[in-house]
Amino acid sequence: MKPNRSGYYSVAIFLLIFLFIFSLLSGCVGNEAKPDDRLELSEDEKEKTIRIASENATVKPYLSGEYEILDVEYSMLKRASEEEEWSKRLPAVTIKTKEAVVTAYVYPEEERVISISKLYIRDPVIMPPHTQYTATPPGGVTPTVPVPTPIDL
Repeated sequence: MKPNRSGYYSVAIFLLIFLFIFSLLSGCVGNEAKPDDRLELSEDEKEKTIRIASENATVKPYLSGEYEILDVEYSMLKRASEEEEWSKRLPAVTIKTKEAVVTAYVYPEEERVISISKLYIRDPVIMPPHTQYTATPPGGVTPTVPVPTPIDL
């Protein structure tokens, strides 16, 4: 007499279904968004970030003339030195002036700006020939170097 295998099959199918449902549900537990994991700042956080940045002594001169706030968002700030590497996602405000685009990274717990990056705007963009030195002071004139001409011997 052969043993009844249909009972084994039904137990195996039940276990497979149970494991499948368990694996689906286990990915959903504990994935609530923590304040550090949110993708966007709330309106209150945006206002606080702008306030802190505008009170900073280095940022203030950029706000004295005509400016536009391009964005207030989370941004990744990375620093590296010989001893350590550091990165943190921080609120940042990006300000566009006539001369530069300035990004101020704010540390909200201490209510201070911890880093500022600045990109100068050149309008129109000047692409010097390969023989010219490429560093141009903001608002300055591109240094010119005469292009060498071949000498016939």
